[in-house]
Amino acid sequence: MNTPGAAQALGRLPALDDQAARLLVAARRQGTPSERLPVELRPANLDEGFAIQQQVGDQLGWKAGAWKCALPAAGKVIAAPIYDAVIHRGAQCRIRAMPGQSWVRAEPELAYLLARDLPPRREAYGEAEVLDALGNVHLALELLGSRYAHPESLTFPELLADGLFNAGLVIGPRVQLREGATPADLPVEFTVSLARAGQDTVSFAGRHPDRSVLAPIVWLANFLRVRGLGLHAGQAVITGSYAGVLELPIGCALRIGFGDLGTLPVLFLS
Repeated sequence: MNTPGAAQALGRLPALDDQAARLLVAARRQGTPSERLPVELRPANLDEGFAIQQQVGDQLGWKAGAWKCALPAAGKVIAAPIYDAVIHRGAQCRIRAMPGQSWVRAEPELAYLLARDLPPRREAYGEAEVLDALGNVHLALELLGSRYAHPESLTFPELLADGLFNAGLVIGPRVQLREGATPADLPVEFTVSLARAGQDTVSFAGRHPDRSVLAPIVWLANFLRVRGLGLHAGQAVITGSYAGVLELPIGCALRIGFGDLGTLPVLFLS
């Protein structure tokens, strides 16, 4: 869904968003990183970047099965769909690896599933209403990748247009909440561990980047609301890595520990 925004109000032609999205869609479908968008197609601000991002989804014809988000920072808006086509459930995850690639870049996260819709509307959503819409919570891994050959040299709006490095999502076991607890009560700190056969377990001091598991979801619901978009029952929301970026080997059975919340088993296959 491509919703007109401030970028178009200032005179950017929708055809430019369409052309930029076509290049990013081609790179995504071919699995080959492309060079930077031509100067005339590059988004100059966050509104233009988000508009191109939405065009990408329209042209792919893929549904958003999840969203990634975080509280906004100066000059940055962290909001991007994760498409059903790249969401994996179960212990085996088949990926499209580049020639010679022996590892996957991933971030350990918690995935909050929506039990009911949070549709676009005039009134802002508050914490209580968003919390009431949340259902089960699952251990998860966000898979990282870029449709650009050299993303480190790009502006943030260009990265936003491409979905902020998202390449997929692994949704693992359900987190068992203690009696009377809600998703908002989940810890913002716990030990993340990585275990593989024949090697010592590696542990990391896990910490949620926003120090709140609910605030980013409330922000996302309202960010989408004012753009005529919404969150839907069955979608998942991830809100940030507890241990930065991990490089996980392909072809090796792994177990990712999330403190007392559980363990996510995964085997990446190319």
